[in-house]
Amino acid sequence: MKKIFLPALAAVALLASCSDLKNPSEKNEAGEATADTAVVFDNGRSAEGLVNSAANATEDAFDVTKDNFADTKLEEIDLPEITVREGERLNIYGIDEEVLFDTDKAVIKPSATRALSEISASIARRYRGKQVRVLGFADARGSKDYNMDLARERATAVKDWMISNGMMQADMISIESMGEKNPVATNATPAGRQQNRRVEIAVLK
Repeated sequence: MKKIFLPALAAVALLASCSDLKNPSEKNEAGEATADTAVVFDNGRSAEGLVNSAANATEDAFDVTKDNFADTKLEEIDLPEITVREGERLNIYGIDEEVLFDTDKAVIKPSATRALSEISASIARRYRGKQVRVLGFADARGSKDYNMDLARERATAVKDWMISNGMMQADMISIESMGEKNPVATNATPAGRQQNRRVEIAVLK
């Protein structure tokens, strides 16, 4: 009788152990993680936490307020409507809004083709394989929601153009709507507002 009982008891213990391995998400303390559950823990962080941390790191990398930028010249950029600023982590290509869009529109004008082509070629030459983010900015006229929406639509239009015509990979380029944040000039004058309506293309070095 004992010979039958002991193997049965061992089988129950083995099944319980396998059940634990199949449910690593139930290990809710870092100290409980074993080699089998290590996939969902890293220094006490869950897999979901790691993904969120990676996303936040990418967001922080494109925080344009963290770099000190200086104007620079690139030999392949010769159009006066394109500016280039260099920082420690990022390089930023800027284009005046009036070059890209008509007032209150988010459809890229045919005349913007050369400027966008120059920028795309420069990125391919210097930063192939690097992450790119298109930032849309607006002036302070209108509501904040309207400005955010218009800036997002314009950033999306530039992104789509660069994927379709600039031969950029879709998974390497993202957008961010800045709305009326980070003005570069006063919003009290028409000239200042024009400078604040812009698109910037930031590239991680």
